[in-house]
Parts: sequence; structure tokens; C-alpha cells
Amino acid sequence: MRILYRTLLCLAFAIEIINADLNSFKASVEHCLKEFPITEGEMRRFIEEKDVQFGETFKCHMKCVLEKEHIFQNGTLVVDGFIKHSLEMATLKGREDELQKIADECKVENGVNDCDTAFKLGKCLFAHHTIFVH
Repeated sequence: MRILYRTLLCLAFAIEIINADLNSFKASVEHCLKEFPITEGEMRRFIEEKDVQFGETFKCHMKCVLEKEHIFQNGTLVVDGFIKHSLEMATLKGREDELQKIADECKVENGVNDCDTAFKLGKCLFAHHTIFVH
């Protein structure tokens, strides 16, 4: 379970859903794990493999966490929420234009349902992970 939290924290860092309150993020993940259980292996594949396919449970877990972190609501990216949370990281201060560009690119992601849309959004945001670690 500890490794799953670390992996999820890495994902959160990479797609900028983490906020200053790590306890809140941990609570979001725990809640979503109860409702939509996923494995550590699934999370690792999400991070490491570009074109891996996932089932509905994983996609709905992604939606659940993004909603709890106020990044995804009513089937769409909450651009202001994404940017606000991203700017809480010291490495992203002053990079609003880049974050806006990422949000503009990813907000058009659309799936067959809200879980699929959230999953595609998460993959798009994760594709830009290099901005978040430099």
C-alpha cells in the first residue's frame, strides 16, 4: 500500500494535481481506492507505458481523484483549478503561460464517458511531465 501511495504521489506530481495539503490528497486517494480499487502494477503501467489499455475501474479511479482535487468536474478539465494547483509548486511559479498551453491542449480530450475522459485527460497531462520536474 505504501508503494501505491508513492506511485500515486508521483503521478500527482507529474500531472500537477497535488496541492499544498498532502493529507487532503492522501484522503482523496484513499477514498477513491475504496470506491475504485486499483493495483500498484496498474499505476506503474499508467506511468511507464504510453499506449497501455485500462478497464473502467482504473479510469473511474482517475476521475475520482481528479474530481476530489478539483481538477475535473462535469466531464471537463477545470483549467483554473489545474493552473492554481500547479502554481503551488515552486518549480512552476511564473510558468502560467506554459501551464495554460498544456491545459488548452489537454482540455479537448474526450472519451465515451466521464471516466474515459478523465483517463484521457490524465494521460495528456502526464505526457507533459517534463515541465513539472525541471
